[in-house]
Amino acid sequence: MLLAIFLQLATGLGFAFAGRDRIRTDGPFAPPAFLLVLINVGLVTAPVTLYFYVAHADWSWLYLVDPDRVPGLAIVPLVVGHALLVVGGWYLGAYLVRKDKARVLLYGILGVVVAFLVGFFLWLPRLTTATSYAGYLAGASGGLMGVELGWALLVSFAASAAAATYVFIELLRDSRRVRAR
Repeated sequence: MLLAIFLQLATGLGFAFAGRDRIRTDGPFAPPAFLLVLINVGLVTAPVTLYFYVAHADWSWLYLVDPDRVPGLAIVPLVVGHALLVVGGWYLGAYLVRKDKARVLLYGILGVVVAFLVGFFLWLPRLTTATSYAGYLAGASGGLMGVELGWALLVSFAASAAAATYVFIELLRDSRRVRAR
């Protein structure tokens, strides 16, 4: 889930870009824009993150950390941290919108996406491996799509992309309504 940090930050920044007219007019916490962001965080980001940290902990840590040595309660601040990344991205994007720095916001989104892509290609061998922490260190690995993890990734990616797209479109529509006032 290390790459999820970049993805969630880009999501929050992208939401702020889509809702920039609402943010300019009413601020970053105005409904319905902020509520849409919170619903996305509560119904998509937090549950998906929680699932992967609980059900696929070895893969979530990209085999860099032995999840058996991480206390079970550590999942709570991790999930909250991932959720706060989206909200923090929204707030950072809103700050840039209110300061009339839309170009900086776009470059920020682009920079985070590039960082995600670089990390993705650097960690591709770890991302396409399904095994345990000890198995990865021993060189034993299985195919990603041959186990539940691969299908869980497909479903969670599709659900997250669909939800983020919906929120993005609604934020664009809300901005258009604000502009028409």
